[in-house]
Amino acid sequence: MQDCNPQLNLSDRLSRQWAVWLIVLTIPVVCYGITLLMPTFDDFTYFTAPYPKSLSERLIPFGSYWRPFDAFFGYFIERHVGLFPLANHLCVFAGHIGNTFLLYRLLERLKVGPLARNFGLLYFYMAPGVLGTVLDIDSLNQTYSLLFDLMGLLCFVTLEGRWRLVGWIACTYVATLFKENGIMWFVITPLLASMFLHCSKKTIFRFVAVGMCCALLYVAVRLSFPVNHIPFNHEYTETTFVAKLKDLFAFIGLTFLPLDYVALVHDRNYLWAACSAVLTLSFFGYVSVKNHRTLLGKIGLLLLLCVLIAAAPHLATVFTAMHAYGLMPLMALLWALIINRLPRKPLLLSLMTLSLFTIILIDLHHWNETRLSGQRQERLSKQALRVLGAPVDSVFSINVVDDYRKYSTFCVRPTDAFAWGNGVQLMTAYRWPKTWEDVSIPEEQRRRVPEIADSAYRVGFRKVLLISHETVTLVAKRNAQDKQEP
Repeated sequence: MQDCNPQLNLSDRLSRQWAVWLIVLTIPVVCYGITLLMPTFDDFTYFTAPYPKSLSERLIPFGSYWRPFDAFFGYFIERHVGLFPLANHLCVFAGHIGNTFLLYRLLERLKVGPLARNFGLLYFYMAPGVLGTVLDIDSLNQTYSLLFDLMGLLCFVTLEGRWRLVGWIACTYVATLFKENGIMWFVITPLLASMFLHCSKKTIFRFVAVGMCCALLYVAVRLSFPVNHIPFNHEYTETTFVAKLKDLFAFIGLTFLPLDYVALVHDRNYLWAACSAVLTLSFFGYVSVKNHRTLLGKIGLLLLLCVLIAAAPHLATVFTAMHAYGLMPLMALLWALIINRLPRKPLLLSLMTLSLFTIILIDLHHWNETRLSGQRQERLSKQALRVLGAPVDSVFSINVVDDYRKYSTFCVRPTDAFAWGNGVQLMTAYRWPKTWEDVSIPEEQRRRVPEIADSAYRVGFRKVLLISHETVTLVAKRNAQDKQEP
């Protein structure tokens, strides 16, 4: 009998931690999948891209950013161009695995049952809301900001005395230096502590006050630094009612409604979008109705408040698919606590299985569209190299913007995938061309192409390229006779 105990214990651990083993088994597959994703659009312009940059300029606030860890990573990538974007992908995914492990520790700390813990863990690992970060190339800041925020929360609920404050404050400062929205956890962590430590309201308010003082200290230090002013992205300054309404819908949809948004926005496949909504939301609706007391009780409302606090910086600026990532651990905690108090009935297990399987299909669809966008960039960049033929110092490109239905970073229109010639410069290891400028025009203004090319040649550009749909052509330099109107 004694010899059988290890086998029984192993079997028990496997049944109680099946999500952990499933995640471990899928890590090699996911790693391979993300290595097939190539950079497009903004992936080439953030600090973690290899274009030449000054490290000293980026260690201090750069426009609206202060992200020194991105600056260090970009400095490394600039000197090892061949590692881009592989190193970015692997570091982002490693951070996501770390966040998943920290969530597991928090779920253990809450003493939720095996079924609820496994679902919460697996949901965070592959929820549609995390894909804007996990499948992206420039999301190092978002991933590790959350990592250190969760480490700070774990320090707060596991350590005692002054080490509790030291661990929490230090981790949250590091998170904030990865990305500015990490500062919100100076408030979120003490609020969540009431779930783990059962603190009194007076104690919680005291910790919140400490957190707010730490946040103000960060703001004071940041404002004391000189700032490298850069043109501000107009998307972050849009305050129209329509823009804010879109942000609100994006926040609600990406955080609370796991469905196939690529099918809805890009493919316009409304049938599958509706099916994915039914197949996933039937489970979440079922558990919400069955355990509405937890959802609308003290713990549920507290978690929803923390979700809103975490989303506040993005709702004040712009909310995109990437910005849902920092909210998803809170949502995973909420769903785990709701499921924890429900009996394991066949209907619950069936709906849960169906929901998770549908989420896998949604993830594969998003991954495939991201892969196709990256391949589009590669094809255009290789075409441009063939058209240019030999190294040139300066290139000007004219991008004809078509009616391609784009969706975030998953489905990128061809001219955006081309990324202003950055793909070409990456293929030449940034040796040439040294200068690349561009202009974008709508399809109906295509007749202006010769005139724009003439202007580019006149100011000294050696070559002018036309990027239209998925084709790159050379716009030849005209002589005086060619310019005459017929």
